[in-house]
Amino acid sequence: MSFAHDGGMKLLLVVLPALVSLASAPAFLAPARVPQEPGLADLAWLAGTWEVEAGGTRTEEAWLAPGGGLMLGMNREVRANGKASFEYLRIEQRKEGLVYVASPGGRGTTDFTLADLGDGFVEFENLANDFPQHIRYEQKPGGELHARVWSGEGDAAKALQWTWKRAAAK
Repeated sequence: MSFAHDGGMKLLLVVLPALVSLASAPAFLAPARVPQEPGLADLAWLAGTWEVEAGGTRTEEAWLAPGGGLMLGMNREVRANGKASFEYLRIEQRKEGLVYVASPGGRGTTDFTLADLGDGFVEFENLANDFPQHIRYEQKPGGELHARVWSGEGDAAKALQWTWKRAAAK
């Protein structure tokens, strides 16, 4: 066998063991890939004022853009009889991740941790809460925002949902 006058064979005998040892090197020697943690910037699409009127009830939800490690929100529902209910909301960037904090009627708070996040949707959960246990926001075509809150599964499921349109500037 002629391998470039045996010089190539000597090179192959020196290089081949080095290549084999690199291929079997432990993973900790490989460059680390740091997964990108979800952040508030991933929820910027939620910012704005959203509204819907159905059955004589007007529901509005407004979210400020991310800033200072949180997004602030507010939900107000005004029924045909003039009575209203409201809820203060915020999404915080904590060291353990994104947390949705709800304060119905301005009373005590309930935390919901990030369960899922994708392109144009976010879901939070707190399985220890009675209702809701899940909160999901999703962008819809045509500039709509769909929200669903629910607890339980199957026949035991209880859910509420809204589809809002972006409010016109006033």
